[in-house]
Amino acid sequence: MYREFVYSGDPPPELKGEEYEAFLMNIQKSVLFSLEQRKLLSPEQRKRCLAELERRGSNGPV
Repeated sequence: MYREFVYSGDPPPELKGEEYEAFLMNIQKSVLFSLEQRKLLSPEQRKRCLAELERRGSNGPV
């Protein structure tokens, strides 16, 4: 089943610098947790991916 969601509220706020990085990190973490919940990723794989995200987040893009 395909559903399309269209935002119809106020213009979204512009995220800059650290806010944008934090937003992107939360999206990536959400994807990992979703994959684990759907049994497409093991808990160990999720942990390793989260550790890599944290490592890259603290050192910048690699």
